[in-house]
Amino acid sequence: MDVHQEDRYGLYVDLAKLITDCPVAYTGLLDDNRQFFLAKDFNGLLDADEVPRHLTLCQYALGSTQPMIVPDLREHPKLKHNPLVTASPNWVFWGAYPLVTQDGLVLGTLCTVDYKPRSMEPFQIEQMQALANNLTLLVTLQMEERDAVTERMAKLAAYFHRNHPDLRPSELENFLNLCSGQPVNRQELERLAQWGIVALNNNAPDLTAKGREIQAEHGLHAATFRRQALAQRTAVDIEDLFAMID
Repeated sequence: MDVHQEDRYGLYVDLAKLITDCPVAYTGLLDDNRQFFLAKDFNGLLDADEVPRHLTLCQYALGSTQPMIVPDLREHPKLKHNPLVTASPNWVFWGAYPLVTQDGLVLGTLCTVDYKPRSMEPFQIEQMQALANNLTLLVTLQMEERDAVTERMAKLAAYFHRNHPDLRPSELENFLNLCSGQPVNRQELERLAQWGIVALNNNAPDLTAKGREIQAEHGLHAATFRRQALAQRTAVDIEDLFAMID
């Protein structure tokens, strides 16, 4: 939560709209107090990164791992009083597909909305469940990756704290840049060179044997760092994406 990555998750919202033919779709994570949107398309009628949990429709979808399909919110005994229904944007149809982890934890929802009553065909519900499952996998893999990175960084920080307690954050940053093959600031590597971790010569700075030992011990080889591709990618329409899947 609180990490804005609409470029990563926006495709799921677009696919949800295409599968269900709904004008509105969104996906978000919920905790005890709020719902944080990973991606959203509210058709220009809402603009928020998060909402209080007690104002959401999705709070009612967390009690089950099965989809919650409401053909007409105005007729639902609980949801008909929600401000999203009684006032602008006046939602009518709502479909919520829980994001369920392998151990049964519901992280949030993938939802579609319409301004008129409607129903979903069985194949649409099946495709939406598959889409929600794929989204959940992406979220959990990202969580696991961040946990692993955090653990490596904590061990590395502990190592330098024990052996070089006066190391500055900028020096540690440049050590990591050197490990990952990124540009470095030579001045920030001078003390690391004095400690025998980095070799400064006429060419580009490099790790010494001791530096490579630290790199290997903490899993900091360049191959473990994920980099963004700089090459331009050809845009793919959602319809083309479905065609490739078929």
